[in-house]
Amino acid sequence: MTLSSSLPLLLLILCPLISGEFRQSVFETSNRSEGDKIILTAHGMGMDDVNRVNNFHYTCNNGTAEVVACLADDGSVIQLGRTFVRSGMKHFCSIQGDNVTYKQESMCYENGMHYNVGDSFRNGSFKLTCREQGIYVEGCYMQNSFNDLLMAGESRIEGGKRHECEIIGPGKVRYVVKMLGCNHEGQQYSTGQMWTHQHVRYQCKNDGTLLVLGCIDEGLFIELGRDLLMNGMAHRCYQVDTTVFYHKFACERSSLSECVSQSMQRRFRRHEERKMRA
Repeated sequence: MTLSSSLPLLLLILCPLISGEFRQSVFETSNRSEGDKIILTAHGMGMDDVNRVNNFHYTCNNGTAEVVACLADDGSVIQLGRTFVRSGMKHFCSIQGDNVTYKQESMCYENGMHYNVGDSFRNGSFKLTCREQGIYVEGCYMQNSFNDLLMAGESRIEGGKRHECEIIGPGKVRYVVKMLGCNHEGQQYSTGQMWTHQHVRYQCKNDGTLLVLGCIDEGLFIELGRDLLMNGMAHRCYQVDTTVFYHKFACERSSLSECVSQSMQRRFRRHEERKMRA
């Protein structure tokens, strides 16, 4: 948030040369024979005092009201040409020609440092930016790097690792480094590697997940989801939910579909019998 106001350095307002009165308001007019005069005074102050009007301090100098400082809302005095920081706000009291300008801007505070709105800085693995609403996480610096940046929500594979700048909630980001490869049945496999476990053929994908290629039996390969009839034997490779099954059984029917249907019926009956005994 930015607020500003400005006034001429010298106000062409007549100040009384002598006065011992206390005024009830900042501006007050007194009617005199020589004409109306605007008397610049602050509540509870005499005319020889330095007076406050809005965000500025004045003094009466040879009959002219002169700005001598800026004043923040909390009462902090900022000298002409100076900058003052307090409670997450930056206060400016600048002179531009014959004008004095008071301005205040929001700032961010992080690890003992103040940052202006728009400034970006690094904190550990994260790139942060100061915004008017507060500190925003732009992204994550990759491990052992000073410049490579992942934007929030981005991931990248590099050097055999997956780098993730993961968004875990509003305004919350987590940086994670994962070794590439797959773990299956307690064994570690590298990316692209293929292996067989209980007749099922697997391959390790780049993202660390398993790809089921199919089923193998004595050199015979059956694609996942396919049935094969060869030399009176039916071979089935199929998946139920996340589990892959390989079945091999004799087929005396005239067609593979009849053998598969009969096999499924037998398996269903055995399943129901086990449920009844349980």
